[in-house]
Amino acid sequence: MIAVAVLGGAPAAEAATPTPEPAAAQLKPATGEVGGSAGLYAVAGGLVVAAGGAATWLRRRRSGAH
Repeated sequence: MIAVAVLGGAPAAEAATPTPEPAAAQLKPATGEVGGSAGLYAVAGGLVVAAGGAATWLRRRRSGAH
């Protein structure tokens, strides 16, 4: 590949196309701050899922299908 020099001594390919900024540089860093009740909702959601699994297990066990 032959690089053609432009004014200032830079190769033509570097002078014609600017270096794009990474998309990650435009994002704000996560601060880790959420609402005060987020943990409560997570625990309550886990309990709902566990209760649903227990109900399904009992239903299958009582019906005789293992």
